[in-house]
Amino acid sequence: MGVNLLITHIFCFFMDLADFLVWAKRRTYGSSTSEPKRLADGSKEYLLSRDGYTYRDRYFGGNPFIGEEVVFRDDHAIWSMNYYGVATTHDPGEVFGFLVKALGLVERKNPYRGPEEYVAAPWRYSFTSSGDIDVFWGHERITYDEAPVYWLRFHGGLVGA
Repeated sequence: MGVNLLITHIFCFFMDLADFLVWAKRRTYGSSTSEPKRLADGSKEYLLSRDGYTYRDRYFGGNPFIGEEVVFRDDHAIWSMNYYGVATTHDPGEVFGFLVKALGLVERKNPYRGPEEYVAAPWRYSFTSSGDIDVFWGHERITYDEAPVYWLRFHGGLVGA
């Protein structure tokens, strides 16, 4: 395979993966109408498939919570992200309700959590990350009247065979 063809193949892989992540996240936790399946081990899980990809988001707890997202391509794990978060003050139900709105606005350029910023006064969601879809880490936070009420840390990237 020539260098230009290899670069094009890699670019298309990342483009497809990012598009799939946005599609899946907007239909799972980032959707106010989607409900996770409760599993026997106490976790909750979202599971979606499309165009050879499968997205699984499994998490434990409520507040705090911990979870993992995995994307499979043709039944092989190719990408994953781990996360841990907590609503620190305020009503957790209101905080997580606002979080759902922010996560529904996930963007292709950083398809990990929500947009870099989302404001619906007095609420403010912010997201920062380092790296790229192949290896990344970052955090998000929510403030209410400028006071911190929630934080989350995450990291992940491509998974090799």
